[in-house]
Amino acid sequence: MMEKRVHFENLIKQPIHLQEQGELMTVEQIKQSFDSIIRKIDENNNLLSDKQLMKAIVELAIHSNEKNLCDPTIINHRVFFILRDYYLNLIQCWRLGEKFDDISCFIFETISNLFLKMSSHISDCTISSLKELIFHETLLNEINQFLKELSINGKYLQDPQIKSIDNLLRTIQRLERINFDNKKDYLFDNIVKCICSSLFIEIFLQSLNQENIDDVGQKFLLNTCTDYIYSHSTDKQHKQCLIDIRQSLLRPFTQWLIQQSSLFRLWNNRIIINLRQICFLLTLSIQLNRFIILDNDILNYYCQIIDSFINILYSILQSDNKINNKLSYSLIGTIIPNLYTMTLSKQLEKYIQNKYIITLILKLTNYENDEIQLNAFKILSSLTTEQETKNIDYSNNIADLFIKFLNKVIDDSNQTLRFYNLLRCLKNLIQYDQIKDELIKQNGLPLIIRCATDIKYKPLQVQQPALEILFALTFNKEAYQPLKTYSIQIKSFLFSSHQGISQIVERILWKLEKEEQALTKPKIHDKNYKYDIMLSFSQSDNELCLRIYDELLKDNFRVWFDQDETLAITMNEKCEIIDECEYFLMCISDTYKQNCYCRCEATYAFERQYKIIPLIVLSNYRPDGWLNRIINGKFSIDFIKFDFNLAIIKLKNEINRQRKYSKINQQQDSILIETPIEISIDNEYPSQIDQWTNNHVKLFLISKNLNPFLEIFSEMNGNLLHELYRMCLTSRESMYHTLKTEISTFNSNNESLTLVIYLRFLNEIQKYIPSLVINQK
Repeated sequence: MMEKRVHFENLIKQPIHLQEQGELMTVEQIKQSFDSIIRKIDENNNLLSDKQLMKAIVELAIHSNEKNLCDPTIINHRVFFILRDYYLNLIQCWRLGEKFDDISCFIFETISNLFLKMSSHISDCTISSLKELIFHETLLNEINQFLKELSINGKYLQDPQIKSIDNLLRTIQRLERINFDNKKDYLFDNIVKCICSSLFIEIFLQSLNQENIDDVGQKFLLNTCTDYIYSHSTDKQHKQCLIDIRQSLLRPFTQWLIQQSSLFRLWNNRIIINLRQICFLLTLSIQLNRFIILDNDILNYYCQIIDSFINILYSILQSDNKINNKLSYSLIGTIIPNLYTMTLSKQLEKYIQNKYIITLILKLTNYENDEIQLNAFKILSSLTTEQETKNIDYSNNIADLFIKFLNKVIDDSNQTLRFYNLLRCLKNLIQYDQIKDELIKQNGLPLIIRCATDIKYKPLQVQQPALEILFALTFNKEAYQPLKTYSIQIKSFLFSSHQGISQIVERILWKLEKEEQALTKPKIHDKNYKYDIMLSFSQSDNELCLRIYDELLKDNFRVWFDQDETLAITMNEKCEIIDECEYFLMCISDTYKQNCYCRCEATYAFERQYKIIPLIVLSNYRPDGWLNRIINGKFSIDFIKFDFNLAIIKLKNEINRQRKYSKINQQQDSILIETPIEISIDNEYPSQIDQWTNNHVKLFLISKNLNPFLEIFSEMNGNLLHELYRMCLTSRESMYHTLKTEISTFNSNNESLTLVIYLRFLNEIQKYIPSLVINQK
């Protein structure tokens, strides 16, 4: 027995001696050594429990080139499985309380370190082999038991052997990141329990006074556990876990931040690293729950975090030495990605908008740091309106940065979350004409085409947002023709198994190939409509729009309402439905404007000159861009400003008024054939105001650019307008204030009455007032 052991140790020491002399073992030499080891073990199975021999095997492996160990001819070798099983035995003994001697401690840590190093050199052809080695059911069960005990009572936290589990967890993290199987969440739930434990926040607060963390237990809890969540692919199945993290950490973290944010200049690098980790955990739940309404307490804590972040940014930007301060750069790099993530919640987005920080964020775009610039632009994409972007000369920079960053991450498997976020953000920005133009000018279209059509990318996270970007580009004249050259590539996804993708492709092809024919087809006048109303809306506003739909049904209106957003309906079929509706009701909001499906419907109804009534379904909403061009001059009904029942009454009154006016117009048209009326030089309305119909009043206001009066005069004819003019002559100043107040209260387009517009109104209308009335005044 002794002779075999000595011979075996010599066999192992020989290649180690080569290493010490600076000679690296070749793959063939490693294989020969491993084969020799296996032959000796097969001769004597008792060697598997020999501690000295296991130490020698570990030394041989750890001193070999890790890249060679991952060679396809080596990685499946039995030596690694022997080491894995020995490690499993050690972790079981450790958890049962066995105290290790120096050799066992060395083996326990070194085996896990070996696996960690090997995971850095893995390839597509060897990933499955290393996963088979590491994702061993009994081993994973032991790690899960360790995590449970740690989360309950802090067991092992002071034990230096926790370093070995740290190595193994990082190995698992790398392997999952390279080739993630969302059907198998090996450790996620129990790592979340560790983060939610009372120990976590306690250790977090303790660590803030340390420049570096030397304690392996602290490192494991604060760094390794949070890094695992950060790198783990998360989706809907993880929502509750992330909400649990928020529930545990949000209040104590917010309280600390409020107390310490004014002292941020005293923070060290460790504080900023921990800040970044905690903020990521707290905002990740927003990414996966962006449409969930936050309750008041949770909302208030997030708002306090936002306030603290904004105050820190203002202070940094006002500092003279900010450019040379690396910690300031690091702190900005921590704050602005989290500010952006918080804009994904509509409640928090509105709160941030009301902080008026656009000027502040614009200053950050001047920093010579790609990450800071990119995240600053991402925030601006959430906060700015189309009108504001026209006054900001940054569209060129936005397009340039997004193209550069997409090229940087598109093939990097470690940057998938950033890749997804970039596409989502660009999808928001692409609604602006300036961004569309710059993206085309800078040749960004082939990059988006690749994201949309390369089958190696995930359909929902990459292809669908990329196709939505292409869909938005079909509304841009500069992009229209280049997009046509990619029609064949796009058409191949028309029958995708993902209905969302096939629907987008169908809409893109309709825009490129069929829209012109649809818009120019003959229009049937005085037809019997199949529906009274079509409700056009964004699914984000479904709840309020469904209430409107139900109320209209109660009054026997025939309403077409796509409650389930039927994906099987093609755009040609949707156009036929719009043709069969007497009224086209647009439920307008930010999400409606950003939705290309809604834009297709609204543009078709507008170009075909159908009767459109805009319904505002978002608080304080001010439409701009293409949406404003469609609804300009139309009577809007604000379902947020007014009580719901009152808004419904206004809607039904407007429909009845328009129907009544249509009948009167038909009658007047027949009378005008036999009884001509003296027409003004504008050839639009009679020269005497008392002959004006309600429509003539509208034409007058629109042609003279007196739009603020449109809504409050919506039911006026010439006689009533004449009477109003008399009142203005009697008391010009008081009538100005009366009209200004009424316009401010009831005007859904938020147009105010200035003194200049009021005086111009009196001057224009005077031309149609009989001279006798003016002379009497």
